Amino acid sequence: MEVRPISDLFKNIIIHNKLRSVRNVFQVNTDQFHILNYKPSYQRKYVWTDVKATYLIETILVHGEIPPIVIYIKGKNWEVIDGRQRCESIERYIKNGFSLKPHGLDKLWNLAGKKFSQLDEKLQERILSASLRLIQITAASEAAISNYEEEIIKREIFKRYNLGISPLKKEEVFKAQYIQDEINIYFKTQFEKYPELYNEVAALFDHRSKKRETIMQHIRQMLVLQHIPINKFIHDREDVVNMYYDYLSFNTVNKGNKSQIPLIFGQFREKCNYLTTIKTRLHELGYQTNGLVHECLFWALSVCEKENINPAEFNSPSFKERLVQHIGKQTQNYHTERNNHTQRIMKRYSTAAAFFTSQLDISFVRYLKSDETFVVEHKEKMQKYLEERFTPGKEQEHFSKMDPTSSSVSDMLDRIKRGKFKLKPPYQRNEVMNISKASSLIESMLLGVKIHPLYIYLRTDGTAEVIDGQQRLLTIIGFLGEKYADEHGKMVRSKKDRFSLNLRTSLTPHLHGKKFSQLSPEDQSRLTNYDLEVIEIKEENNKHFLPEELFKRINHKPMPIKEHTFEFWNAYVDHDIVDAIKDIYERNTWLYLRKDDKRMLNEELITSLGYLHYVNLGDANMKNIKDVLDIGKRGSAAIAKLKNKANITQLLESRAFKAEFLLSLNCFEAEFVEKVRLLIGKSNGKSSEVFSARRLDEIIHQTKSARISMNFYLLWVILKGIPVDYIRESKTAVLYRITKIFSALRSYDSAEKIEKVIKETWSSVQSGPNATQNSQSLLV
Repeated sequence: MEVRPISDLFKNIIIHNKLRSVRNVFQVNTDQFHILNYKPSYQRKYVWTDVKATYLIETILVHGEIPPIVIYIKGKNWEVIDGRQRCESIERYIKNGFSLKPHGLDKLWNLAGKKFSQLDEKLQERILSASLRLIQITAASEAAISNYEEEIIKREIFKRYNLGISPLKKEEVFKAQYIQDEINIYFKTQFEKYPELYNEVAALFDHRSKKRETIMQHIRQMLVLQHIPINKFIHDREDVVNMYYDYLSFNTVNKGNKSQIPLIFGQFREKCNYLTTIKTRLHELGYQTNGLVHECLFWALSVCEKENINPAEFNSPSFKERLVQHIGKQTQNYHTERNNHTQRIMKRYSTAAAFFTSQLDISFVRYLKSDETFVVEHKEKMQKYLEERFTPGKEQEHFSKMDPTSSSVSDMLDRIKRGKFKLKPPYQRNEVMNISKASSLIESMLLGVKIHPLYIYLRTDGTAEVIDGQQRLLTIIGFLGEKYADEHGKMVRSKKDRFSLNLRTSLTPHLHGKKFSQLSPEDQSRLTNYDLEVIEIKEENNKHFLPEELFKRINHKPMPIKEHTFEFWNAYVDHDIVDAIKDIYERNTWLYLRKDDKRMLNEELITSLGYLHYVNLGDANMKNIKDVLDIGKRGSAAIAKLKNKANITQLLESRAFKAEFLLSLNCFEAEFVEKVRLLIGKSNGKSSEVFSARRLDEIIHQTKSARISMNFYLLWVILKGIPVDYIRESKTAVLYRITKIFSALRSYDSAEKIEKVIKETWSSVQSGPNATQNSQSLLV
């Protein structure tokens, strides 16, 4: 079938922005005018948790504003190209599919535990009448586009809307979330006043990058951790920390106790001075220390403070010297390797607790593990807090939703040049969009694809703030070589000023390497006259509106699709390849990374192993394998990972290699998968999937923790040099060899040792099965 270039196909589609109510989109108590399909084949699975879905529902209730949903319309069929997670979350909730979760609510905590039917009628109506922004795509003429071409268009649009985003990093979320928090502001002010203290804190807690928002989040955690049993902290992490910090802030600021803020800072500073003394002494004695040590000691000191232990007891020189000696002997419990594992966290806090318990009249039991008393106190405390924090009618606050207007790029740039236009209000982030994504954005505009609207906040003093769309505007400004006013009012240029388009593998490769000045007059005009959708929110009409709140919510993209993953490849790679990979997994469901996988990790594993097979056809050759696979050691752990998954993407994108890759997938299943089947004893369905999975875990020495791709890569390398027939004849010998390698991985002191053992395994095949068992000494 002859397929026209995609750039030509885009000329045959029409794109409109529409506002439609939740009631209309999901056809609640109305006639069925359309069929909504948010599960087309190129979409990923539903991956949001109820906590993530709760945050979306609260956003609709508070702001009524969520990112647009992209829909392809053909007759009665409405196919969701972008927005599947949002659509399914909304439909699940209005059909009572889940109740609102406390950790997902940021403002309307009184609604926790309520399903849709349990909301009062006004709130139900608010959700059903909320206007969703739709980007509707239709063919100019259905006869002008074939079904196959239609699929290509939908997949390409899906790719553009999902990969053009740059999700907020954690520190950027924290910055917006606590920008008006008075404790947070006081700490930052003091750090600016005493930069030496800030550097001391950064050094104490191993924040070598000195990212202020990351350090501030760590400080917020340390200020409240003594109120949270460590086992609960391990389970809930940031959710419970943020809840207790909000509780601290509310009781300090909103209840007239602002005078306590300097005291909180003073106590924090005293503990840091104490830790610096301990750190200095440890270094004098030749002991190594790190941020985990200081974090645990800060917690222990905070517990002592809470228990009203006399500071003189732990401030004496003799106590400090005993503490230093104790830390010096326990450094292995504060090791930074895999420091986020549950057992490692509990071990290091228990170690600190054990010392303070042995020296002082104090018990740390309830600070390490929650008991019934804590559960009751926690519930009562949080319930009282919610009642005090919650203001009746708060759920009725809602900003005045505006219809979008349009502005050409040239008009928008003229407005920016004339001043009073803030691209970088305090809650905004820095310029982060890379050249690849920026080039894709410019290409989309040249193709006529609608980009997401800009959200602008118009303050009463005439200043316009960019709430959302900053990265898009900075990209346009940079490509056109224009200037804008920074946060200090100085006219500056974009970091990508006058950049060249990176479109080598795009729909418009003829534009690759070109700057704006090198585009044709037609393309320059098309870009400067491109209509930007603009949503303006006026301060005078929205007295309770906080722009940073909407910034955080619109940019809240939980579990975004990442490049070079199967969720990414599934969206637009050739159907035949995607189906072949899925079929291999369906036939071999014991070959998984995650048993209950929602992120297509199992299909990604198959793809990665199939790629290894593709680039290493022929006899086993360690040099060729190492060209694509990094085998080595990191600390005490062995590693094996693909050097560059972008190479897989490039291969899958190229139709020229389709037949070759499909053939390599067949070979992969006939060789590697068949070898593993033989080893685990799987015989055409007679062995259960559970048995097969368990046998595979035994072979690769997999413990109770989740499977990791490294073990599969290493197994592939080992089996690459062992013929199928040899495994049939000498299964026991091969199993012995492989299990020995995996059980001894941590004991190998270098990458060279790992490679040597694998090569010896390959060589043993040449010498027969007896050599395999006789070469045991090589494995240790």
